[in-house]
Amino acid sequence: MQLSALLRSPGEHKLELTGNAGRIEACLMVPDTDTAQANKIAIVGHPHSLKGGAMQNKVVTTMARTFKAAGIPSLRFNFRGVGASEGEFDDGIGESEDMLKVAKQIQTEMPGVELIFAGFSFGSFVAYRTASQCEHTLLITIAPPVQNFDYTVFPIDPSPWVLVQGDEDDVVPPKLVFEFAEARDIQLIKFEKTEHFFHGKLTDLKEKLLEVLTT
Repeated sequence: MQLSALLRSPGEHKLELTGNAGRIEACLMVPDTDTAQANKIAIVGHPHSLKGGAMQNKVVTTMARTFKAAGIPSLRFNFRGVGASEGEFDDGIGESEDMLKVAKQIQTEMPGVELIFAGFSFGSFVAYRTASQCEHTLLITIAPPVQNFDYTVFPIDPSPWVLVQGDEDDVVPPKLVFEFAEARDIQLIKFEKTEHFFHGKLTDLKEKLLEVLTT
């Protein structure tokens, strides 16, 4: 993997990475040269692999476009067993090990890079686990399924941590997420009249995330 060369070429680049279970299908989105922040890169995780989740999910691609608008390159990839990525679903454990391996490779190739971890639904658990084990400047979790996965497994929370949640989520119980954010003192961005996949709210989501990234 030679990201440094690709980061000089704006646009989307398909590439192949290597995880602990083999080949990883990935996509790197690079902002225009005049807006790029060369010292930052975001790594983005997608929804549940066994429920149709993939790196082309609309919330995930919205995050990628948001990072691009903020001048930040983003790397998203299909988890184990999704698309052309090798391996089998591992309940977020193996997936986070793969994300951590990719992050370490980036740090080796680009010393001093500032990493942002982000994820939607199941991908937010993968991003949380990775951020808990790797130096980072920001963690963004969108609609985290706190009822199904343990977001307290590590003794120290990632920081800073921004959590985004719709109040009409039909997959993740909003009340549990709001209580979790309050108990952990996590910055919460609440979306009214918004369900799990942010239908009709993707533009609003982009605007809110841009505020986080540019302030």
